[in-house]
Amino acid sequence: MIEKQNIHFIGIGGIGMSAIAEVLHGKKFNITGSDITKNLITKRLKQKGLKIFNKHEPKNIKDADIVVYSSAIKKSNVEILEAKKKNIPIYSRAMMLAEVMRLKNSITISGSHGKTTTTSLISNILEDSGLDPTIINGGIINGINANAKLGKGEWIVAEADESDGSFKMLPSTVGVINNIDFEHVDFYKNIEEIKQAFVDYAQNIPFYGFISINIDDENVKSIKTKIKRKKIITYGFSKDSNYQPFNLRIERKNNKYYSIFDIIINQKKKYKLKDVMIPLLGSHNVLNAVCAYSIAKGLQIPDTKIKNSLRKFKGVKRRFSIIFNNAKNMVIDDYAHHPAEIEVTLKSLKSITKKKLIVIFEPHRFSRVKKMILDFIKSFQKSDIIFVLPIYSANEKNNSKINNKYICKLLKKQYKNKEILPILGKPYYFKVISKYISNGDNIIFLGAGQSSNLALKFTEFLKTHV
Repeated sequence: MIEKQNIHFIGIGGIGMSAIAEVLHGKKFNITGSDITKNLITKRLKQKGLKIFNKHEPKNIKDADIVVYSSAIKKSNVEILEAKKKNIPIYSRAMMLAEVMRLKNSITISGSHGKTTTTSLISNILEDSGLDPTIINGGIINGINANAKLGKGEWIVAEADESDGSFKMLPSTVGVINNIDFEHVDFYKNIEEIKQAFVDYAQNIPFYGFISINIDDENVKSIKTKIKRKKIITYGFSKDSNYQPFNLRIERKNNKYYSIFDIIINQKKKYKLKDVMIPLLGSHNVLNAVCAYSIAKGLQIPDTKIKNSLRKFKGVKRRFSIIFNNAKNMVIDDYAHHPAEIEVTLKSLKSITKKKLIVIFEPHRFSRVKKMILDFIKSFQKSDIIFVLPIYSANEKNNSKINNKYICKLLKKQYKNKEILPILGKPYYFKVISKYISNGDNIIFLGAGQSSNLALKFTEFLKTHV
């Protein structure tokens, strides 16, 4: 038997890195990791028996046979420099994910938005169908209370992150392209470069596999003819789709909101599937569910099992997570940090909000805010009151001197009838925010940085002050 190697992860506290580390730990590799940030992920990894260092130091890799680094780690990191000095093989996160995926058949989910939810829905269907998949996700799946799971079945279901272009190397048996948007502006020069990256990703699908794409999305539709010699399945509200949702309605049952819809299946056998039910709101989530359905049908899973799994779906942490709910108000924690994500999330919440929609927004990355500032401003149309937190830098330098005061200035210019305030520091204006809350209002925290921790603190404040 080949001896299990020692693998060290630099930046192991990231959601994608931790998932790979957990799977390899389950395969009996010796895993260590380092991360300067202590969070729930590093805590969980320690509980599983992984050794985690809270500093980046050369001595952390003294026993390592392989070093893996996240996209957030700079090439000047002392552990990377030490690995080079010692001639230890160095893998990016995507390179190691590609290696892990060689172990089994794989389903990868790509797209600018909705990857985590779609990955979770597909994983849930395979899990409920007894296929026991290995799961590598970009968010905590509430059903398994983790973002990773080592299964005994033949399938790996993995989120394919396009942020640094490395998703093109993933050996996918089955693929998904949810949508394509101008995103990750620190890596891609323009939308055409992003679109080409998705074409390259699709071309990796083997002849015996297939790829499911959303043809409602204009950028996805524009690359369809560039994907050569592959089996392509389409989904969307378009009548040209192989899987088309229609008759969409919202119902509240047992204090939960459900989207209910029918699907026209236009394959070799054309038929209608009625009353598909998901505990998610918004047309974007309906499309995520239809995408998951198209993948499950490609794996020949029966309709009854798919419908039952979708109905019982428990959601994903920080994807429209209701963290406080009483007879008066709801507080929601959401990861949305791109204009397109913010727009659909607020539209969904507004549809069930009786009175005011109050938003606490944490912008993410100076480069993203600078290039998309006008799109960000337009994305808050459905809100009534907006509080803007300081921009979460993600280790970027603020070369443009953009800040939350500037964002508020542009928002006020766009929306004369909205209350818009910058949040300048601790205690984060909790008392000020609470003064704007009345019965029937809903509050949402948006962002990919520290806003989630802030949302949890705010709910504790509400319990004692409102």
